[in-house]
Amino acid sequence: MKIIVPEFLEKENKLSKLENLSICNYIQYSEDGFRKEVFISTNMLFFVMRGSKILHFKDKKVDVNSQDVLFLKSGDYVMSEVLDGYYEAILFMYDDNILFDFIKKYNLSFENIPLFEDNYFKIKKTSTFEIFQSSVISYLEKNSSNQESIIKLKLEEAFLNILESDSKESFKAFLASIYNNSLFKIKIEKEFRYDENILLLAKEFNITDLAFRNKFKETFGMTPKKWQNSKKLEKAKLLLETSDYNVTQVCQKCGFDNISWFVQAFKNEYGITPKQIKNNKN
Repeated sequence: MKIIVPEFLEKENKLSKLENLSICNYIQYSEDGFRKEVFISTNMLFFVMRGSKILHFKDKKVDVNSQDVLFLKSGDYVMSEVLDGYYEAILFMYDDNILFDFIKKYNLSFENIPLFEDNYFKIKKTSTFEIFQSSVISYLEKNSSNQESIIKLKLEEAFLNILESDSKESFKAFLASIYNNSLFKIKIEKEFRYDENILLLAKEFNITDLAFRNKFKETFGMTPKKWQNSKKLEKAKLLLETSDYNVTQVCQKCGFDNISWFVQAFKNEYGITPKQIKNNKN
């Protein structure tokens, strides 16, 4: 069974959706050994309350139980396996902007921070976290007009508690990895050109072409060439629909050298040829 989180939880009406943030008291009943393939589409913070499960990543597995606090990065596939038949956790799901605001607010510096390669970060609960999760549950059970502000503050409180713990440096490395990935994405989207090989941007990051390809695929989920072609086709479709340029002119303006290849790629992407777009417009 394959699901996308948090969309799956929203459809199941198990989610409190706020701006840039969602929260859920998640309960799962399952027979031993039952697995779910899960795509994580946003950053997540787990406070496991009861039960245990195994998260299978592509190159390792992570055991989590009621003594654990777990962070997951967005954009990863995991296989989730409940071990004890019953599993309960508080799930915070938040986008990168929440982290950026936190980093800026507390002026966190990532100089001399070691590279953090894993897509997860796990620590053991302390008594502080036991108190924290109880307070979150109590807020979720109330219908307060200030619930959204309170939940955002609770997530910030969780981050601050970790920065006061023995796991401070590892947590900062984890935050830095998300921050740096987002900077890479922003720079690519801002500086790529339709008519130049996107691999030229590798020099901007002072890395090899191979390292750039690997970083790009990790960030965007596809190769640089495929992503750039997709962007070029998006621009072509917009020009065909809104300008007076003919098909050949659009092909050239979007950085395609071969019009036959452009027409075929466009049809594969949108199910219609560029000429049909122009004819429909006229």
